[in-house]
Amino acid sequence: MNELSDGNRRLAGGSMARPGQLWLLWLGFIMVSLNMRLIFATVGPLLSALHLSFTSTLLVTTLPLVLLSVFSITGVKLRQRMGEERALFVALVLLCLGCAMRGGGEAMLLLGTAIGSVGIAVMNVIMPALARKRFLPQQMGSVMGIYALMLGVGAVIGAGGAFPLFLSLGADEMAAYQSLGLWAIPALLALLIWLPQLRHTVAAGQVSGGRNGAGNDLYRQRVAWSVTLFFGLQVLNLYVFLAWMPTIFTSRGSSPESAALLFSASQFSLMIGGFLVPFLAARARDQRGFMVLTILCCLVGTLGILYAPGNSAMVWVLLLGFGQGAGPGLGTYLFVVRSASGESAARLSAMAQSVGYLIAGLGPLLVGYLWKFVGSWDLPLLLVAGLLVLELLVCLPAGKNQRI
Repeated sequence: MNELSDGNRRLAGGSMARPGQLWLLWLGFIMVSLNMRLIFATVGPLLSALHLSFTSTLLVTTLPLVLLSVFSITGVKLRQRMGEERALFVALVLLCLGCAMRGGGEAMLLLGTAIGSVGIAVMNVIMPALARKRFLPQQMGSVMGIYALMLGVGAVIGAGGAFPLFLSLGADEMAAYQSLGLWAIPALLALLIWLPQLRHTVAAGQVSGGRNGAGNDLYRQRVAWSVTLFFGLQVLNLYVFLAWMPTIFTSRGSSPESAALLFSASQFSLMIGGFLVPFLAARARDQRGFMVLTILCCLVGTLGILYAPGNSAMVWVLLLGFGQGAGPGLGTYLFVVRSASGESAARLSAMAQSVGYLIAGLGPLLVGYLWKFVGSWDLPLLLVAGLLVLELLVCLPAGKNQRI
């Protein structure tokens, strides 16, 4: 890999990175990224087997997004206090604990999901700043493309593996909870692989906090708001379908196995879009065309699921998944490419994710209540489509070649 051979990147302590250290960095970066969607993607295929109340179902699908919003600023504070590497270690500990707790029943599922979501909130903010700090500028397209790809791979593994793992453990309610708890194993593996990076962190308090008021300045910049809205509305679309896609298809007559297959296919397409679009966008000075492509894929896929014949569902979930992978991946790349430094990347990431996940958190909640109220998926999916049209109208300034 050219990034490894050319990547004599200075470590936090000032020494030059040796090839072995670069491989460990890449491996740790990939394993952390791989685990950042597993905790979310593994719940949807098992909702019917968990026998949750409607309130608990809404909590387990919506609470993570609220926590991703609320605790985004925690990632900035931890980065300033202990550096990116140690902050990621703390986040991985929380993720391991949260995943393991989900095996203990309904109450522990909710508590474990909350704890794991706090860990993911910190990772979401730290990873773009870490990429800017530890990799060369010319590597950013590849690095963020691989980051988005691994998010997609994790989602595919979770979505595709959740139901077979559930079946292998006995296919009853207890098996559903036990299978969710077992996803702590890959999180623990990521934590162990990340341990060598703790030697390369800066001392607490040495990470730049930026000039006073720099964070507040972002909230007065149009580009920052465009990036935030693009990211937030894309994540809203993604998490609506992460939470409800299997239910949408089973409520329309598909078997749980068929619904799980369609969901897994969408996650596979998400993986491709998440890598390909940021990778190609990094080779262009202006990313607006890629933003339009991403939004249109989501829009056409959503309308196809709503109106097209059921035997064509695979086409629409693949198209939708491609856009859903491209959107957050492109949004995360914009955190880096629209920022002039690692500090501004962390602050833009925190702003976009705190506001964006708050917007996104309304999606599964509102869609779930609308479905419960009207007894049909038509109105909820039309609402999702309308938000994509709004996104197309207001978010394109984020793609212009300028820095904050």
